[in-house]
Amino acid sequence: PLDGALRVVTGAAGADALPLRRPAHVVEFAPPHNMAIGEETPWGIGTPLTDLVPDTTVARYAEGEAPADPTAGAAGRPVVLVVRDLHRHDWMRAAVSRGLAARPDAVVVELGVPELVTGAVHVATHGATRAAARAAVELLTGAR
Repeated sequence: PLDGALRVVTGAAGADALPLRRPAHVVEFAPPHNMAIGEETPWGIGTPLTDLVPDTTVARYAEGEAPADPTAGAAGRPVVLVVRDLHRHDWMRAAVSRGLAARPDAVVVELGVPELVTGAVHVATHGATRAAARAAVELLTGAR
């Protein structure tokens, strides 16, 4: 399954900026849970990236929680903004826009339907599965 997921993410826009050269600050914008994706479903790249690169830092925001500058905790690290179904959530688009305004070099990872391509470096996985997250992490780190 990981090989298939890797084939899906290889079309990353701006991929020449990858792999990341040092531990990143990951900002995950978590959409609401639904019938298909419950609270118990693992989501995001923060955990698998931290497993691979232990000094990675992670912040996760739900609707109404994202600060004015969601990248503020980056402290000179590369920034990875993680979204799912960005096209469906106005609050998420606004938060990502603020993040990209503060850090235009940020990588945007879309775990879901990539209707909107944002940022200079955009990785689309076409799914939010654990395998898709791992494939994105491997692309970000050059692990594969």
